[in-house]
Amino acid sequence: MVKKRELYKISERSFLSKFMKTAGIIAEYNPFHKGHEYQIRYTKEKLKADYVIVAMSGDYVQRGTPALISKHVRAEMALRCGADLVLEMPVSISTASAEAFAMGGVSLLDSLGVVDMLCFGSESGEISALRELAEILVEEPKEYKKLLKSFLSEGLTFPAARSQALTEYFKNPRNFNGDDFDGVLTPLLNEVTQILNTPNNILGIEYCKALLRLNSQIRPVTIRREGMGYHETTVPEGDSASSSPDLQSSTDFFASATAIRSLIQNPGGGYSEAISDINNPVRNPDTKTANILSSQIPPDAFYVFKKALDSGEFLTENSLDSILSYCLMKENVESLSSYMDVSEDLARRIINQQNLLLSFSQSVSVLKTRELTQTRIQRALLHIILNIHTAPTQTPFARVLGFRRESSELLSQIKQHSRIPLITKLADAQNLLDSEGNQILSETVFSSNLYEKLLCLKTGRKFCHESQKQLIIL
Repeated sequence: MVKKRELYKISERSFLSKFMKTAGIIAEYNPFHKGHEYQIRYTKEKLKADYVIVAMSGDYVQRGTPALISKHVRAEMALRCGADLVLEMPVSISTASAEAFAMGGVSLLDSLGVVDMLCFGSESGEISALRELAEILVEEPKEYKKLLKSFLSEGLTFPAARSQALTEYFKNPRNFNGDDFDGVLTPLLNEVTQILNTPNNILGIEYCKALLRLNSQIRPVTIRREGMGYHETTVPEGDSASSSPDLQSSTDFFASATAIRSLIQNPGGGYSEAISDINNPVRNPDTKTANILSSQIPPDAFYVFKKALDSGEFLTENSLDSILSYCLMKENVESLSSYMDVSEDLARRIINQQNLLLSFSQSVSVLKTRELTQTRIQRALLHIILNIHTAPTQTPFARVLGFRRESSELLSQIKQHSRIPLITKLADAQNLLDSEGNQILSETVFSSNLYEKLLCLKTGRKFCHESQKQLIIL
């Protein structure tokens, strides 16, 4: 017989599950900055989400490089700035193409059984246009496929060919009912090229495609990406990006993650001395670079971020130089072709140019062609290093990096409704996962241990195995 108190607890939990509103965000946070904080706050304050779950890349990111700082540091920064739960995407997903990256992140959030909406930034800020394009790409009408094939045969990269094919497809009224074309698709035609030439819009379309393919009940919501462009390398000076409690402050000066990384990795323009001061805070703690960075990193996260910089706990792609040289020495065309993102043509090019390949970044420049983008080559080289051959179509587990204690009810609801295992301890994973899940997790653990080893070689500190790292609990 169930006691009254137990009945009350069951009733309360059902009530909370029914009425709580949970948003998902898919992110890299490379590194976490004020634009990311703005998104989380917007999701809670404007979209009225009770909880925010972040599906985050681990120690390697989609552009095919190591993350600037470790996944645990980035998870802590996000939790300190409003995220309730941070889950790690497997390395084979976080370093995959935009399509596979989006599907992996969306499937992870969808499988939890508690996410109501997916919030992402886009240059467009209009969900209707992104969904219209996603529907065409999922359905792949015959005329569109014909156009795509034609542009690919001209030697265009896939992104460029797809953009051209969609533009031409929308130009032809015969592909649509008259009312639809005049009322909805004519405005979209005017935007399609612009939409498909901007990175956050492209990723937003991929998120919508994934939701459609999964027949997910999650509702996509986009907010206009504010501040500097995604690939902008200049960090604005001053405190113009300071946060405001009512979200009304100007966001014109949010720097991109690319710009922040550029400032740290290639300080140039008079920043060299300042960077050395960041690593010697006692000598001059109030440097120009430190001030600029503090204007772009939220105050609640800046201490964690600066601590990593002060101790040298950050990596660049050239941290992989020696490992890449070693890995390529073992390969031939056939073996190289088995790695994810390595075509047979690229494999031959790697072998033929091997004597010219000196560093990670320089190798990318040598191997780049009209048909292959820089990020595609970076991903290919990273997959060779990490021994990654395929990516799963969906994420088979939810690995917790950290959470807020006050969000315990969220974890409780996930445990009740999730269709995939929730992993908080690596020691428990083997019994929770099938052989494919264990293989995917093993790849991720190996990759993170390599990241950790590179940090240790750089800083001289003691190695800490992935299985010994603690959850971030705030």
